[in-house]
Amino acid sequence: MPDFRTIHELAAGLAEGEYSSRDLTQASLDEIAATDGVLKAWVAVATDRALAEADASDQRRKEGRTLGPLDGIPYGAKDLYDTEGVETRSSSEVLAGRIPDRDCSAVARLRDAGAVLVGKTNTHEFAYGAATPPTSNPWNLKHVPGGSSGGTGAAVASGQVPFGLGTDTGGSIRIPTAFCGLSGIKPTFGRVPKDGVAALSWSTDHTGPMCHDIEDVAISMNILAGHAERDPNSGRFPVPDYMARLRSGVQGAKLGVANNYFKTHFPDVQAAFDTAVGQLAAAGADIVSVDVPESIEMVKPAAFAIWLAEGSAYHQARYRRQKDQYTADVAALILPGEFILGTDYINARRFRSRFNHEMRQMYDQTGIQALLTPTNPGTAFGQDWAEYTAPDGWSDAVLSTAIHFTSPFNMTGQPAVTVPSGFDANDLPYGLQIVGRPWADDFCLQVAYAYQQVTDWHLRHPAPVAG
Repeated sequence: MPDFRTIHELAAGLAEGEYSSRDLTQASLDEIAATDGVLKAWVAVATDRALAEADASDQRRKEGRTLGPLDGIPYGAKDLYDTEGVETRSSSEVLAGRIPDRDCSAVARLRDAGAVLVGKTNTHEFAYGAATPPTSNPWNLKHVPGGSSGGTGAAVASGQVPFGLGTDTGGSIRIPTAFCGLSGIKPTFGRVPKDGVAALSWSTDHTGPMCHDIEDVAISMNILAGHAERDPNSGRFPVPDYMARLRSGVQGAKLGVANNYFKTHFPDVQAAFDTAVGQLAAAGADIVSVDVPESIEMVKPAAFAIWLAEGSAYHQARYRRQKDQYTADVAALILPGEFILGTDYINARRFRSRFNHEMRQMYDQTGIQALLTPTNPGTAFGQDWAEYTAPDGWSDAVLSTAIHFTSPFNMTGQPAVTVPSGFDANDLPYGLQIVGRPWADDFCLQVAYAYQQVTDWHLRHPAPVAG
């Protein structure tokens, strides 16, 4: 049976001796075996490593020593994260059989905290997409879980594991987190190390956790965040205790709502967002209308220039050797990168710097501490959709739509949290996005936690997947 308990609930049961880490881990492995033929969230299951780590956790507990709230808790890592002894191939035949000889920093930190790696979750091949085929959304199997961290989203939402790791280049943590009714964070760029994590775009990639609720996100961030020598982009800013201010509330907090860009053509999504804003206002937040810089309209073209150029550089030599092993949709994105001029790439990076400056000016001039937006313009798209079509006749490609509200904050590197904020008529979740100032990840979590104290969307779970 699926287990929808949170990290903090499971940790309390372990502390009370209600069950062992081996019990939890075996139950997770059994649930994956029973349901993943339908859900297809996993590309590798690390049974031997998982049970060994669980037994080590149980032995520590018997000896009266534990490593913290993650000790003995199972999780899944997106198949971009290097994992010692466990195949890591970016969900691609190109890297089939690749077994790293050490864990990346993020996985090593979880291992050192006692978390139990159950296996590797599916990603859209090399993270090049927002669908994550062939994984299904546990809320509606005919819809995608989002991408590119869709395997992690589906695995956590379906109750196979209590949390997991994702990556985010244009929205790939926040899109599947929102589409699957979860809570997650794209931390400030450089806050969580990404060495040993396959790159899509070195300058906009982020790593972070995907969980059932915001308390679990804070628990995870307390382990994951911090400088890593192996990551040249890793920040050296002091790391706060993410649990310390979590329950501080939003009384007097200045939160912005944009008059432009972050408007959706889907009335139900907009209504859910407006309701969420009203609930935060009722909790004591000061809601401020703001105008985001007009240059935001050029974010996606500039982002694609950066992503395609950097992605093509990452794959260039391998693609020349193994092009027949790449899927057609990924090859179609790698090839254009070969034709992006160096001047175009530099101009895109210059635009990014200007946009980043303008966004910071907007925060400074308005005094807002965070910006509120819907996470996505629409709910999870269907497996066979090529585009979204709104009731007013507006339409756009699914990828362009999915990243519309998320990609600006990969360009700025700001922290962005998403939490569930309701459900549409098809029981597909909405998401609320909370975007803070750089390095104010803990404030974003504080706002998100306050929102979850006045709503129950994060307590809802999909029906069990029939194996």
